[in-house]
Amino acid sequence: MGAERRIAKVLIVDDDENVRDVLRRMLTKKKFAVEEAENGRIALEKVSQDKPDIIILDVTMPEMDGIETCRRLKENPGTKTLPVIFFSSTLPREEVIQRTKGEADEYIEKPGDLKELCEKINKILKISP
Repeated sequence: MGAERRIAKVLIVDDDENVRDVLRRMLTKKKFAVEEAENGRIALEKVSQDKPDIIILDVTMPEMDGIETCRRLKENPGTKTLPVIFFSSTLPREEVIQRTKGEADEYIEKPGDLKELCEKINKILKISP
């Protein structure tokens, strides 16, 4: 009997409570530990307290948007390698990549395929499905 895999922590950052709810339920069912934040400012506070394994990040949010949040994460030596998946409908993929200088690991357009999102998380974190 092999060792059980460690439960990966996912931080969902989106100002839409319904999106957070759908993602939380789906990821919890897939055996991820899930934290939530409704904007980038709160996300950065949560990351500084308890760093997740990966962040799912919306672009357009109040107080601090996803582009700025990603920039701050990638500038910080303690979080610059933290994987970020943008999950958004407001900007085209190419613009997000350009504005984040290619530092986002993935981009999925909302409403998105939740199965694809799980596959990308597993691939980035090197988790066998």
